[in-house]
Amino acid sequence: MCAHNIQVLVEEPKYQGKYVAFGPSGNKIIASGSDLCNVVNKARSKGVNVPAIVFVPKEGVTYIY
Repeated sequence: MCAHNIQVLVEEPKYQGKYVAFGPSGNKIIASGSDLCNVVNKARSKGVNVPAIVFVPKEGVTYIY
């Protein structure tokens, strides 16, 4: 049996269905929104040129990538 270590990056419901950008430390959200380009631009305006970004799915909705 394999054990999987699953870590939840974002738990707040307000981020569901949105892109979330993290700062350099990886533990602070610096930008969020429903448009990926806007989230990247917001992060860059805060001095993070290559932000780590994740999409937070809506609860109960299946996404196929």
